[in-house]
Amino acid sequence: MNILINILAALFCTVIGYLFGSIPTAIWLGKSLFNQDPRDYGSHNAGGTNAGRIWGKKIGLLVIVLDMIKAAISLWICWVLFTLVPFVDGQALSPTIDLVNNFGINTAFIIPWPVYWFATIGCMVGHCWPLFAQFKGGKGVSVFAGTVLLASWMLAILPCMIYFLILKLTKYVSLASIITPIITTLISWVWAILVMTKVIPPSLYFLPTYGWALILSWVFSTVLTIESVFVLFRHSENIKRLKKGTERKISWMK
Repeated sequence: MNILINILAALFCTVIGYLFGSIPTAIWLGKSLFNQDPRDYGSHNAGGTNAGRIWGKKIGLLVIVLDMIKAAISLWICWVLFTLVPFVDGQALSPTIDLVNNFGINTAFIIPWPVYWFATIGCMVGHCWPLFAQFKGGKGVSVFAGTVLLASWMLAILPCMIYFLILKLTKYVSLASIITPIITTLISWVWAILVMTKVIPPSLYFLPTYGWALILSWVFSTVLTIESVFVLFRHSENIKRLKKGTERKISWMK
């Protein structure tokens, strides 16, 4: 295994993700449609929640969807490049079935693990500190959600139910946004461990996914762990307000 090539591959995916993540969806929509910068209003955050608070739920939902798409585009660009484009005598990255059978790593290929997941980390960094918006962006929840939705219908449905349950019971968007990534990450680790230890046979690996394209290995779980840390860090002020009891509650959910 060429360590340098693998480091460069990981950096390449991270940079691709960062550039797409740096597209400031809420800021560009706000300036083009309302001649306003969301960072000047509400929570001063360039994310879907604040956009919805300022311009209405439809615009907020649009921002969230577009931010999720940023993660999707960057991830699939890297996946296609390393799994479908031929390098020298063949593809650079092992097919998913080989990664499942080899505990998420296959040294027979130029790149032995699913390095494409690094694109979503770059996208998270770009979304929070966008190159195209003075490094003042969102809090990363939409990118995390996009990463999870791309990977697994199971990880999309269960955390979504948890998110809205927390939101309904507490009326705190920030609390739901903090707890849901943590629970999602823990679920992904349980699945990865069950697959790696062969408790779940490789033939059943695809059940919570959309087929054999993306692998939910320890690499994916590690990426979710890193992204969860970013989400927690970006919500540090919200956590302080939650402790003080001064965090703003939503009023639109009964």
